[in-house]
Amino acid sequence: MQKHVILADNIDSTQIRYFVGYKDDGGFCEAFWTFDPWRARWVDAVEAAVEVKLLATLCPNYQLKSCSLDVIGNLKA
Repeated sequence: MQKHVILADNIDSTQIRYFVGYKDDGGFCEAFWTFDPWRARWVDAVEAAVEVKLLATLCPNYQLKSCSLDVIGNLKA
């Protein structure tokens, strides 16, 4: 199965961010991002779709989508 990363585009930023993971201390949950797609969390397409929906509630100012690693590799080439 093809792996995907989650991309976030913020209106205030020109750089795309890639989802790394969460920090959850029980009372507060924070999403972590990187500018390097190869350091992002790689997930299956189905899991990526679920994560995008969850992240949309945590990060309402971001436009979120998932993208396959094949596409990311072609963009960086």
